[in-house]
Amino acid sequence: MKDQWRAVWNRRTSSNDRLTGSWQDVLLELKRANGYDVMEGGLPLETFVGQDAQMRRLLHLAPGKSVFEVGCGAGANLYLMARAGIAVGGTDYAASLVDIAQKVLPDALELSCGEADLMSAAQTYDAVFSAGVFSYFADTDYAHHVLTRMLEKSRGALGLLELHDVEREDAYHAFRRASIPDYDERYRGLDKLFYSRAFFEDFARQHDLTVTFPTVDMPGYWNTPFIFNFQENDAYHVN
Repeated sequence: MKDQWRAVWNRRTSSNDRLTGSWQDVLLELKRANGYDVMEGGLPLETFVGQDAQMRRLLHLAPGKSVFEVGCGAGANLYLMARAGIAVGGTDYAASLVDIAQKVLPDALELSCGEADLMSAAQTYDAVFSAGVFSYFADTDYAHHVLTRMLEKSRGALGLLELHDVEREDAYHAFRRASIPDYDERYRGLDKLFYSRAFFEDFARQHDLTVTFPTVDMPGYWNTPFIFNFQENDAYHVN
């Protein structure tokens, strides 16, 4: 990932007292730590619960299955999945966020801190996914490498959520400038990576995969017009 973003994410922290109480309060705190508070004060609980239901449906997850998240941050997505009886694991390059994840996911199969392209594929999972992370990668070569590692780590489904759409890049920046008066100065050097659907279609052809682009189901999320999802539909991989 880009060094400027690395510094931003390593500043995101939480305190133990914020990680206690109802599961709803804990989830919202984990989402806050993951950066969902930077526009319009965040999103309602119902939006996150709905996204979780969509992810589990797309990844064919049920109690007793296992899932690994690339860029798990503070563990918000995995927290909900673990509550549903799914075995979880994850990795993130922000040590402060991994520390939070370890507190709320004491039974995780693995939680590591490091670069996504260096994650171990020794332990495999029924599904591997990433949500809102690929936009922070330096370039598409890095993204291609991470996708390959994710494919090696998955015994089944592969999914990416909240990919920034290159066809909506200009509209994204126009919206941000209208919403944040000092947008260009504040985000100088904090570029995001925008993707074409063709990038993922090419990857699928290279690996003989079948892919779709499911609708983003996050009501009230300001980013929804500018992002898309990716789903790989093949049930099993031969590595």
